[in-house]
Amino acid sequence: MQNFVRERPFDNFRVAITDPSHFFGRSELINTMLKSPFQVRILLGGRRLGKTSALRAVEWNLLNPNTNYPRRAFPVLINLQLEQPKDLDNLRYLLIARFREAIERWRDVPLTEFRQMYREFLSQIKSGEVTLSFLKQLNIKLNINNPDSERRLNNDSFRLAFLKTTEELRKLNFQGVCFLIDGAEFIVRQNWATDAWSYLRGLKDTDTAIKPCLGLLLSGYRDLKEYQQRVGSPLLNIAEIEWLAPLRDNETKELIRDRAEQEKISLSEEKITSLIEWSGCHPYLTQQALNIIFDSNHQQQICANLIDKLLQHHDKDFSAWWNAEHLSGCFGEDERKVYYALVQHHKGTPQDLAQYTGFSRVKVADALEVIAGTGVIRQLDDESYTLGSRLFEEWVTQQDVVNLKT
Repeated sequence: MQNFVRERPFDNFRVAITDPSHFFGRSELINTMLKSPFQVRILLGGRRLGKTSALRAVEWNLLNPNTNYPRRAFPVLINLQLEQPKDLDNLRYLLIARFREAIERWRDVPLTEFRQMYREFLSQIKSGEVTLSFLKQLNIKLNINNPDSERRLNNDSFRLAFLKTTEELRKLNFQGVCFLIDGAEFIVRQNWATDAWSYLRGLKDTDTAIKPCLGLLLSGYRDLKEYQQRVGSPLLNIAEIEWLAPLRDNETKELIRDRAEQEKISLSEEKITSLIEWSGCHPYLTQQALNIIFDSNHQQQICANLIDKLLQHHDKDFSAWWNAEHLSGCFGEDERKVYYALVQHHKGTPQDLAQYTGFSRVKVADALEVIAGTGVIRQLDDESYTLGSRLFEEWVTQQDVVNLKT
């Protein structure tokens, strides 16, 4: 029989979810953002845990005209890993440019069922000329050294453009803007990071015209968590920190059953329970396991050696999480030692794990935050943690066996 892989949305569920019907969980984060969208929040989570999907979910919920909250924020999503601003002036320009383009896209969205409205919003493409025309109307001169250089705005120009744009928002029934800044760890690696964080802090601290109508939700992982400003008032000091976690069991079951219904394949409760156990409710691991199971079924093959196939499929993912190549922002020696202790004891508190590892409780607590942020362990309550994904545990165990043999 011909070997094929069924075509599925979101690059076989490997990239961010942009359709509300395919998104599950994260209700606490979304409800928090709807209730208070003009605060500073930092969303921390490891690779492939769904940070970008969560930001997209915040985006479509903030845009939803059916939500009944007194102060609506207009969401503007910016991917800094894609944009890669050159300096603070360039960052200011990008904030205004994406703000203007998003508003123009929203103006063109027809009044219809919300899912279709959001799809239309994403499909609209607006060029940078929209921003340039608006800035010229305000008599703002861009800092352009040569035709190929990035656009830049100083503080005065940014403030004028921001305040004029928020005036337009009120006519669209929004009371301000919330910038959803994906990949914010890009900034902390730049030599102008302190200037950027101090500037954003100042907008929310002392700029009385801007701060009531500006919200910030920045996503990142370990580099963002551990960043220390050299000078100035740290942005992290006024931010609410939100850690992304694996999905809950009931949310994972909903995801599995929805996928099974789409594929027109029946999964037994035993199979669903096994999937949850091996994935640990990690959304990406769950989606990829389902892909392999469904592909085998569509090809009328028995899905033998599923765990081996998944271990092979995720080898590079797990290697990056475990930080086998000593990459920035992943597990370090402390996290690996704490994880090993959890493997041996299956469950523990920071106090328990401090005894097992010889670390201080503070050091263990910091390590547990980083590990849980990857989604491979689960926090049971305020103190206790347990192993999550059995698949990742199996991968780590196999690495130890290989290392012992060599």
